[in-house]
Amino acid sequence: MRKRRLWMAAALTFTVLLAGCGSKEEAVQTEAASTAAAAAEETEAADAKETEAAGEAVTLRVVLWDYSNTQYYKIMFEAFMAEYPNITIEPVEFSADEYDNVIVTQLSGKQNFDVVFTKNTPALSALIAQGHILALDDLIAADTEFDAAGYAGLMDEMALDGKTYALPFRYDNNLIFYNKDLFDAAGVEYPKDGMTMAEYHALAAQMTSGEGNEKVYGAHFHTWPSNIYEFPDRTEEFNMFEPDTYDSLISYYNEAIAMQDEGVIQDYGALKASNIHYSGVFYNQQAAMMQMGTWFINMLLENVQDFSWGVCTLPNDIGMVGENCIGGVTPVSIGAYGEHPEEAWQFIRYICGEEGAKVLAATGIVPGYSSDAIAEIYNSFPETYPNTPENLADYIICEKNVIEVPLNAHGKEVDTVFQEQHSAIMTKSVTVEEGIQQMKDRVNEILAAE
Repeated sequence: MRKRRLWMAAALTFTVLLAGCGSKEEAVQTEAASTAAAAAEETEAADAKETEAAGEAVTLRVVLWDYSNTQYYKIMFEAFMAEYPNITIEPVEFSADEYDNVIVTQLSGKQNFDVVFTKNTPALSALIAQGHILALDDLIAADTEFDAAGYAGLMDEMALDGKTYALPFRYDNNLIFYNKDLFDAAGVEYPKDGMTMAEYHALAAQMTSGEGNEKVYGAHFHTWPSNIYEFPDRTEEFNMFEPDTYDSLISYYNEAIAMQDEGVIQDYGALKASNIHYSGVFYNQQAAMMQMGTWFINMLLENVQDFSWGVCTLPNDIGMVGENCIGGVTPVSIGAYGEHPEEAWQFIRYICGEEGAKVLAATGIVPGYSSDAIAEIYNSFPETYPNTPENLADYIICEKNVIEVPLNAHGKEVDTVFQEQHSAIMTKSVTVEEGIQQMKDRVNEILAAE
């Protein structure tokens, strides 16, 4: 089948321009024009045969959120339909805020969605437990061209009870973003890969200055529990579904509480109450460093800042530099009540493979799939965006991609425990040790109920 590489336009301009080619015909038909017309008829006939060979016309219902205001979906879907002309994509969009609940309701009513996007692994775990998602193992086994190597270990983590239920569309690695201009003005060296948590604390204290509305915090911790557990999660000392690993959180919580007490980071309770968005803190240069997922790269590219920024790996207490990435995935699956599972496999394999990854990478979004071609796209950003670092690919493509929350049938329940206990610890309603013990007790009770 002819390849129509529409992703190339996305990589260069982030938009797809659909234009036709033509020329004014002369009154007298020349031999060249006749030849061109014949060639056009030949091409049209070939296209018709190609479509016929590809199979009968199929419409895939693809359920997702943010389709209306996200350009890369449209670019990718158009490219797929150009390559598979017998398949039409019908997006079915729901509100991002209510998506997790709505998709459960819709699938409980056996809606015939062929392809199902989910926001994270806990949401996917819930759909699997209710039988709303098909296992992909037979389709993967029958596809001799499918290669899992490009996912750097993510495919192993997309399995539950020995079966694979999704391909990773996006993978949002977590990094320390820092404001180079603030460090330059203070005469302080930039953050380094492999810092310990104590060194990160000391650096943040050194970069804290000012008072009141003029205060610049040395670092910013958003209110999510993941902003703590990702530190030992990246080094694989912690696993949310293995309570005997929870003690690895104690030293990180102790540093975070100390930073909060010293005014090096903003107070958790104040952040929670005021619902302050992390992007504004960084955009307004109110923090010198911030732990955040790589989706923030896309936000920085779209909202160009007048200061230079850089990234480094998360601090940790075992000396790990850049071997592992840690983050969440956006899984894509085949709906249990869809009518075209084989065509749905073609679609998710395309958008989660190198073709789709190039489109995502061109916008600054990190795909689940990685390759040298993807690295080249990230490393080209400074040509267009001078304030971006030159070595982004070094922090996006790792030896191993670790999922922050593995697939587990109790994913949502355990996540709720972490949300509640994290809040109790950070507001000092309990001590760090008490909060961790309560996490253990509650999660052990949930896991024992199987």
